[in-house]
Amino acid sequence: MITRENLDSELSRLVKCMMEVMMEKERTGFLGYEKGRPIVSAGKQRDNHRNGHYERDFLSSLGLIEDLNVPRDRLGEFYPKLLEAMELRSGKVEDLIVALYSKGMSTRDISDIIETIYGGSVSPQTVTNLTKGIEEEREAWIKRPLKKRYTAIFIDAIWIKIRRDVVSTDAVYLVAGIDEKGRKEILGMYIGATESAVVWEEHLQDLKDRGVSGVLIFISDGLAGLKGAIKRKFPNALTQRCIVHQVRGTLGNVRNKHKEEMAEDLKTIYHVDTNEKAKENLRAVKDKWYKFYPRLFRGWEENIEDLMAHLAFPVFLRKYLYTTNWLERINKSLRKVVKTKNSFPTENSAMNLLYFKIRELNEKYEEKRVPGFDKYKPELEELWKKRYPFSTLS
Repeated sequence: MITRENLDSELSRLVKCMMEVMMEKERTGFLGYEKGRPIVSAGKQRDNHRNGHYERDFLSSLGLIEDLNVPRDRLGEFYPKLLEAMELRSGKVEDLIVALYSKGMSTRDISDIIETIYGGSVSPQTVTNLTKGIEEEREAWIKRPLKKRYTAIFIDAIWIKIRRDVVSTDAVYLVAGIDEKGRKEILGMYIGATESAVVWEEHLQDLKDRGVSGVLIFISDGLAGLKGAIKRKFPNALTQRCIVHQVRGTLGNVRNKHKEEMAEDLKTIYHVDTNEKAKENLRAVKDKWYKFYPRLFRGWEENIEDLMAHLAFPVFLRKYLYTTNWLERINKSLRKVVKTKNSFPTENSAMNLLYFKIRELNEKYEEKRVPGFDKYKPELEELWKKRYPFSTLS
């Protein structure tokens, strides 16, 4: 019985035979003598001659042609023009596959789309094989060396679902930084079952292992125990607790009729120039609202130093440091990528998809710098000397 699979297989076999015959004839024309003729002709040794074949797989509109015999010459000068021409077309197929994969499409969906466009099938396994290079690129990115000094490092996590024995929710840890010249960059991506200070400490050690030796300030959402982990790995760094998270948490415990007024009062705490003024305004705001919310400002009082750590920096830079908003925007972009997936079949498939977006974002960041770093370089250098007085960081 003739089936679509049998027909495709037979067509693929015929195409393979035709290609091998045509490439063999092309090599004959290139060398200038027929197969079987002596290497020595008219008493003269030929400079170049046949040197067998090598096998390679080739993606065509009929799918993957396996073990194609490609002829070669002794001097390595011959490459079939037929293969060159066909690679031009198949390269477009490969580019399309990678582009569709980067948008989060499944290997099965990609296979169906390629068949619709090109009239030939590409198996999901072929798609998987073609995207293996992405895994290698991602692994190289994860292990790449980093710069010695970062003005600021932001840390946070997002959550995705991965099928292991059962579907579970895993944390994807993200680290982004602003270097000493004002360039932004996503530094790392890690995956784990939960978000905890213990796991974060392992990732902070990874930053050190990859070359980071000095950081002026870490910005985070205030995960319990995280400050201690930072101090153990980077004892000279300041720690900034995200003010936006603190404000949201406060307003979440306030009656609706008080929210607008409370929000304005909270601004008087963090829209200041000194820690002393922040503490003074905090006392005033607490006194004003004490009869309604006697315990509301305990978190502000306990964490005021970390909430105001950004005041140690030049004014131009403070608005970039008092909140994790930049990293949250990155997280939002990543969530858009994964939102079409109820769950991922493997950890690698999740990491590959997220890496595509991270690569795109980092390419954009390469062209931009936070304004003001050149103008205020002397002030920042003074801050480096203050935080790392005996260091030889460069």
